[in-house]
Amino acid sequence: MDPASPAARGLARWHDCVARRDFAALADLLADDVRFHSPFLWRPKEGKAITLAYLTAAVHVLGNLAYHRAMTDGTSWTLEFGAKVGEFALKGVDIIRFGDDGRIADFEVMVRPFKGLQALAEAMVKQLAAQGVTG
Repeated sequence: MDPASPAARGLARWHDCVARRDFAALADLLADDVRFHSPFLWRPKEGKAITLAYLTAAVHVLGNLAYHRAMTDGTSWTLEFGAKVGEFALKGVDIIRFGDDGRIADFEVMVRPFKGLQALAEAMVKQLAAQGVTG
């Protein structure tokens, strides 16, 4: 993939935001009409503010977050990751689609095993509540 492509630039910005926990830069990376698909919600969330809240909460609750592999089709990246939530280790993938402007247009998360997903859901609810987010 061309490292100057919008998706490649967007991915580099994503990794930088997560590594530095730079949520202002993350807000700028999200498209205004971004869609976020949570592994524990039945319907996607739409919009920059709610997506930023979920991603910020995730960065706070996922301990030892590390990306292991990345695959692309040119506009989307699938990133395999490992992390811990409390005593539970989990594996997952982030599927991130970038727009022509290099901003995140769609973000989908999948997580396993079920016990890890349950722990993640509980931790996310608490973190989102601490941020003043309900639902």
